[in-house]
Amino acid sequence: MKVHLNKTNIFYTTKGHGDTTLLFIHGWCINSRYWEGQQDYFSSKYKTIALDLPGFGKSEAERENWTIEEYSNDIIHFMDHLNLKNVILIGHSMAGEIILEAALTHHSAIKGIIGIDNFKMIDVQFTQQQYEEMNGFLKMIENDFRNTAPVYAERMLLSPSTDESVSNRVKSDFMNANAKVGLSSLNNFIHYTMGEATKLEKLNYKLYLLNSHVIPTHMQGLRNHCKNSFEVHEIEASSHYPMIENPVEFNTVLQKILNTI
Repeated sequence: MKVHLNKTNIFYTTKGHGDTTLLFIHGWCINSRYWEGQQDYFSSKYKTIALDLPGFGKSEAERENWTIEEYSNDIIHFMDHLNLKNVILIGHSMAGEIILEAALTHHSAIKGIIGIDNFKMIDVQFTQQQYEEMNGFLKMIENDFRNTAPVYAERMLLSPSTDESVSNRVKSDFMNANAKVGLSSLNNFIHYTMGEATKLEKLNYKLYLLNSHVIPTHMQGLRNHCKNSFEVHEIEASSHYPMIENPVEFNTVLQKILNTI
């Protein structure tokens, strides 16, 4: 199905019924199909919706800048168009920042937010060498997105123990993503993260995180800035894509979080 909002077409799938809606939002350069296992699992108790962010998957938009703020507006307009109530936003990777920005609008439909493998580096100080390496990699992506984006996935988001089918899927999606959208959204995402600690301080919801254990979550940073409390759950045997790498444990832990919201 598609929702037509001004110059934006948002593709989405829905499954199940219930008083609470789980709105699943994917991360950078992937798509809503990464949530198929969750829609199957949770649709017996909840209304589940997974959408393609504009510029990714089957969703399109006429715009020049692909910012976190614009994606947040997309989510708000999408909820309003479908008249959704009691929505729990579940955002993976870059979508963690998107649901944070959406939550800061104090929209009455939003009941809670859950981040998936994000907000792990709050208050972490990077070395000059690390900054130079990141900037160098960004230049490589800008010069050759199609070939460099999969390398970024392999080096930074996947691990040597990641199942080959998962690795191939992610790298293929990165390779075939829209280069203009991918590069613009990545740069805007990085810019947003520079001020996200301050935004976390304004969050009126408890922040729930379901993160992979491969890269530890910097807990002190969350303590410093999550004034309305936070809760971190870790998933074993997973890199950056726990919903498809370890779906059984992921769904079990996610249900425990949902039970507390």
